[in-house]
Amino acid sequence: MDTTDRRILRVLQQDARITMTALAERISMSVPATAERVHRLEEQQIIRGYHADISAVAAGYEIEAVVLATAHAGAEQSLYQMIENRPEVVAAWDLAGRTGLMLRVICKDMASFEALVESFQQVAATETYFCLHQRKNVQFPMEDG
Repeated sequence: MDTTDRRILRVLQQDARITMTALAERISMSVPATAERVHRLEEQQIIRGYHADISAVAAGYEIEAVVLATAHAGAEQSLYQMIENRPEVVAAWDLAGRTGLMLRVICKDMASFEALVESFQQVAATETYFCLHQRKNVQFPMEDG
């Protein structure tokens, strides 16, 4: 990946709906060369998809939290299955260290959040951190070098 690829990725992170013509103008390349580079980045799975950035609050979801979950002995697979089956879990990371998983959850209200956590507590110890304000959100730090 060279400097031009990183410039393309930086622009696409800001506006994934940009036309190929506008993208080519922004990076000072021809449209065919730009399209070829974008296609190559997609084939290499560097670009994995294009997504809408949806406001959870505007869509009616009041609660966003990070839940740390450590499966009870022998309950790891049950926890993993629960994570897969619960749409409120929008991201999950395996962690090194004492805690097993970090989950990003979004719920309509406190009652639905409480029900979610209670279901997790059947198979795991949990610790919750409520998100107040998002200060930064980028997918990947794009550097020129």
